[in-house]
Amino acid sequence: METIRLIFTLLLGMTIGSFLNVVAWRVPRNESIVRPGSRCTSCGKEIKWYDNIPVISWFILRGRCRSCGAGFSVRYAMVELLTGLLFAGIFLKFGLTWLFLKNAVFMSLLICVVLTDIDHWIILDSVSLGGIAAGLAFSFVPGGVGFLSSLLAAAGAIILFLVIRIVSKLILKRRPGYTIAPEGHEDETDEFQGGMGWGDIKLAGMIGAFLGPSSLAMALFIAFLSGALTGIAAIIAGRNRRLPIPFGPFLAFGAAIAAFAGQALWQFYLTIGF
Repeated sequence: METIRLIFTLLLGMTIGSFLNVVAWRVPRNESIVRPGSRCTSCGKEIKWYDNIPVISWFILRGRCRSCGAGFSVRYAMVELLTGLLFAGIFLKFGLTWLFLKNAVFMSLLICVVLTDIDHWIILDSVSLGGIAAGLAFSFVPGGVGFLSSLLAAAGAIILFLVIRIVSKLILKRRPGYTIAPEGHEDETDEFQGGMGWGDIKLAGMIGAFLGPSSLAMALFIAFLSGALTGIAAIIAGRNRRLPIPFGPFLAFGAAIAAFAGQALWQFYLTIGF
């Protein structure tokens, strides 16, 4: 039965991953996620159910539309597989409990954040603000972090990132136009002069609501460390240091690790620190 449940959660996650691909593609374009059904973005032809099986269909069709032959990015299959593996990992750690549901919802929201921030430089309010509400609600479930801890962590994260944004804007005011807006966002140059976007601030609140204080600390440490190392590597590789890098994926990365091992990492920190 345990193996059957593991396979079920893997398949469930892959199916959710397919839906997240739809959300990340359509919502930023103000399209419905319900109608029309899945279709090729090149020819507009409806994708039949047997060509829409998560992961498997991509390999069967060799990443191409059956009707027009246009290529489908391998990223679709990778998102489906990653979501499936995350769901399976959550099941192995928490079993089929309320904590499985909580973390499955959390991982789904984080994946959506990564997809939209990389493609559009936005973090959907429906994800971040809705995620804060969901995180607070899940704080009441058995094994949850508790409402007060959830609320304080969410508020603390928002305040911290808001302070970072304010201080960064004050510093960058002395160097007008220092940060270059990414291609396609030239009319939003001022938004990229604050170090942290409003989407990052709200996302930090969502992460705090789900994780609570100690795991939030680990998530932010990992996010800032991985972001800094990536930025240094990009500059060494020749990337213009004035070009911003979306921070949402690093926050999501740190949050995912903290969701699985945040308490263990926090205890390890306390052990070596004291």
